[in-house]
Amino acid sequence: MQPTAEEAAQALRDIARVKHRAAGFQDYRAESGQLILWGLAYVAGFALTACFRDHILPIWIIVILAAMTMGIRLARRSGAGSAVAWRYIGVIGTIILFSLALNLVFWPLTPEQGAMLAPMLLAALYILRGIQLRPRYTLIGLMLGTLCMFGYLFLLPVFWAWMALACGGTLILSGLWLRGR
Repeated sequence: MQPTAEEAAQALRDIARVKHRAAGFQDYRAESGQLILWGLAYVAGFALTACFRDHILPIWIIVILAAMTMGIRLARRSGAGSAVAWRYIGVIGTIILFSLALNLVFWPLTPEQGAMLAPMLLAALYILRGIQLRPRYTLIGLMLGTLCMFGYLFLLPVFWAWMALACGGTLILSGLWLRGR
């Protein structure tokens, strides 16, 4: 007996739903390594900034370049092809240029205010990505943004240590969470 048109349409919708879920799990798995990498980079950057406040710019230049280099290698190993390196550089470059532009527009900023720009943009990007594509990213963005804002508003005396844990720790734990899915 042949399936009805409605049964065939329902079967196609079910297949599309399964494909979407499978793609989501692959996306989460691929993203988990990047979250862990950038979480470690933020931990290193904020911890070093706490210890050597007079060298904030060289610290972050080295941390970002090292993380970008390792991130490109991770992205290439995920099997996404060589074009992924340019997209990766474009995304990271956009975040850096956005942060630099805001520093110029709102200058003078305190080091703490400047340090909030990239994590807050990252939180917003994860929230938007989660709303449009994968719900777990929304949770990551909300947690990241909330913890960073809490530290800035209420924990300025221990801001750098807090940011190492709140920003870096959130990304690392999120990467481990997505990896386990």
